[in-house]
Amino acid sequence: MNRLTIQLILLLMGSSLLSPAQQTGDKSIKWTIAGELPPGNGCSRSLGVAGPVAGLYGGILLVAGGANFPESMPWEGGKKKYYDEGFVYAGSGQHPLLQKETFKLPAPVAYAASCSTPQGVLYAGGENENGISNKVYLLQWDIATEKAVVKSLPDLPEAITNGAASADGNNVYFAGGETVNGVSDNFYSLDLRHTTAGWTKLPTLPKPVSHMVLIVQPGGDHPGVYLMGGRKKNADGISELYTSVYMFDLLTQSWKEKRSMPYSLCAGTGIGTAQGSIFLFGGDKGTTFHQSETLNAATGREKDPVKKQALIEQRIRLQSTHPGFSNEILVYNTATDVWSVAGSIPFETPVTTVAVAWGNDVIIPSGEIRAGVRTPQLLLGKLPGK
Repeated sequence: MNRLTIQLILLLMGSSLLSPAQQTGDKSIKWTIAGELPPGNGCSRSLGVAGPVAGLYGGILLVAGGANFPESMPWEGGKKKYYDEGFVYAGSGQHPLLQKETFKLPAPVAYAASCSTPQGVLYAGGENENGISNKVYLLQWDIATEKAVVKSLPDLPEAITNGAASADGNNVYFAGGETVNGVSDNFYSLDLRHTTAGWTKLPTLPKPVSHMVLIVQPGGDHPGVYLMGGRKKNADGISELYTSVYMFDLLTQSWKEKRSMPYSLCAGTGIGTAQGSIFLFGGDKGTTFHQSETLNAATGREKDPVKKQALIEQRIRLQSTHPGFSNEILVYNTATDVWSVAGSIPFETPVTTVAVAWGNDVIIPSGEIRAGVRTPQLLLGKLPGK
């Protein structure tokens, strides 16, 4: 049992004795800003990106791709820009050292599903200015040559963005996401030891979903893949946000419903521990998001030019004053099926990024902190006893 696992278990045991109100004040996880993404691509300052590819391989943190609005906000006519540049951090999670070497992805991409595996950082699907992708790649870092190695893997059966991926050793699982035809309920697996077999289609998800957290928990009597929260955009343009939690039992190959989260949550990040705890960091509770979608739908239906313009201006005000996302840390105990709260992150907490366990720390690189606004910061969660 490693130190990270022990520390997370102790934190969970302590927080489970408290009421949600008390737990909100728990400062057991110490958060700092460990660094920033550099400007890159000839920019004078770093804006950060949403939807980056991120993961750990051989003790090296790789962060690449993503998207932002470099000229102006989307409601001001700003155009989203996608990136292919990657950055390398060595050392440790507590002291990530940005290396001078950079690398390029095969193509610009954002909102791909990514996860760390023993063979490299896998990323699948995503999107860029040309549309949604079905491409899958494995990123490695060669320490000897100080260069990135990018390997092609079998394509996804369909082009998908905003899906989720998680790995149990060499077994990778990919769930949900958005396709050109709507939100997917498909669920796939890929064995990295036998990639020629391609992706295997598994029993479909209990519901179509995107922007969720997917975590493999391999231990215990019933190892499983946990699907938490997320959302589904409907035909009328209004999304349904989920509180639901499901577990795919790897022994019975079937889905089981678990206790729901305390509130709906999408686009957040999370990590699991070997002893059955899942930590969720922040996320979007959807209040402002739902209001924005409702105004957008009403604008599309409105025929009167004056009323339509009033709705447009109302939506611009809503987005330009976006309050940010949840900074609360939720903990789920897979053994007891109980949720608790383990404090909060004292910084603007990003969504549409990836939480990466690095040694005894957790790194959350870049991401979106308000509507249209990214952060270049790498948040570091330092566990007690360090």
